[in-house]
Amino acid sequence: MNPGRQIVALVALLVIAGVSLVWYKHQVLGFPLLASESQTLWKIEATLKFDALGGPVTASINLPDAVVGRSDVFTEQMAPGYQFAIVDQDNNSIAQWRHADPPEGAQVLYLRSEIFFNELGPLTEAPAPVPVTPHLIGLEARGFADARQILAAMDLEPAALVETILREINSPQSAWLGLLLRDRSRRADKVQLAADLLAFQGIAARVIRGVELIDRQRGRSARFMLKVWQDNAWQLYDAKSATALPWTKFIEFQQGEQALFEVFGGEKSELSFAVVSEERAAFVNAVENARNHSSWLVDFSIYSLPVAQQSTFKLLLLIPLGALVVVILRNLVGIRTSGTFMPILIALSFLQTSLLPGLMLFLLVVGTGLLVRSYMSRLNLLLVPRIAAVLVFVIILYAAIGIAAHKLGFDWGAKVTFFPMIILSWTIERMSILWDEDGAREVFIQGGGSLVTASVAYLLMNSQTVSDAIFLYPEMLLIVLAIIIAIGSYSGYRLSDLRRFQPMERY
Repeated sequence: MNPGRQIVALVALLVIAGVSLVWYKHQVLGFPLLASESQTLWKIEATLKFDALGGPVTASINLPDAVVGRSDVFTEQMAPGYQFAIVDQDNNSIAQWRHADPPEGAQVLYLRSEIFFNELGPLTEAPAPVPVTPHLIGLEARGFADARQILAAMDLEPAALVETILREINSPQSAWLGLLLRDRSRRADKVQLAADLLAFQGIAARVIRGVELIDRQRGRSARFMLKVWQDNAWQLYDAKSATALPWTKFIEFQQGEQALFEVFGGEKSELSFAVVSEERAAFVNAVENARNHSSWLVDFSIYSLPVAQQSTFKLLLLIPLGALVVVILRNLVGIRTSGTFMPILIALSFLQTSLLPGLMLFLLVVGTGLLVRSYMSRLNLLLVPRIAAVLVFVIILYAAIGIAAHKLGFDWGAKVTFFPMIILSWTIERMSILWDEDGAREVFIQGGGSLVTASVAYLLMNSQTVSDAIFLYPEMLLIVLAIIIAIGSYSGYRLSDLRRFQPMERY
């Protein structure tokens, strides 16, 4: 394969790999587009209390089913002396504790979870659920028949019908409900009555039980809710207030005949919940969630490093962007610079000093250094001692600028130390040689080109959106590499050549 085809294949491979990894982290692992995005992290603690009877004890809590768009960061438990496991029972996940011989008396088991929501879509099933109608006899069948006729005469939309039924059950205003509510005093029975009435109207509904996500709630019992099949998705309704709720406000622990919790070998069992919310960076949630699921893309990434080292790498990841700017401006635009990497290092210094103070400091140090280098050349010093003398002078100049700026009340003067002194010394030496060989014009062209390139690189690297994207998705550097390789194979005209060859148009 010739080099041209190899370059095309390599560029295509890098782009496909970079785009695929970025898509996977965003869509599957839930990484945000910006590091500044925040999410609400919900901390839920379940407390199971009971009295042990002096024999083997088995206690369990039904866990929520997995839902697309809701991520469980981690689950932990605290129950000294108990063996804990998450088991699968009838396609349900159960948190289970076992103890062969716990001490008699009060026992307390804790289960803590942290969850957050990404883009929670509609909860659907395939195919659509069939309404479950109860088998009725006698007076109860007559009561349901009367209720069906009255509800049918109302001719309400499904949402309005659900709210009407729930309001009537909570505060009966109609005589037709008296017979149906006669033996239904518990909250669970009333909500089940609403589900049965909807089933007779051809609407599927389920009684569920779980935790409503309200910040700073303690000692709350699980609440009964009603989920209704509407518009090809499950809609959640608060059975007490007869209003619709988003699924981001409720965690379903129990449905239908499932047991919310069970205790064998104990009595006087009681389950309560505490809920606390916390605003946290979205990418932190995504990283912890991916690490909890043992994602290799996170385990072997910069996110596995200590925070201090992550900050260092966040700056280093911006260097390829500076290299991309240098390649574009030199190979496509035709701007001449003093070296390849010097504009990148100057741009990194600008990130610390900001642009205008950085330009002023750079011109001051390099301009003064050129004057000293010009004087050194008259002394006929050797190369290494001459550069060392310039380096010493640059350090002295750093100190002089910092002290003078401090005395004059300018804070930006102290930022001169962010410029790498070794690079500035070599820059002064290189420009001095260029001055001697090609004249002052070439020095100004390359020096000005270097500053223009460094300024453009600074504007790109200083963008919060760009820096966040590179930090969250380092895989984008594969795309940057592909662009650099593609430009490296370009041998056509640069933009500056259009002006250079403009006089040829006359012929």
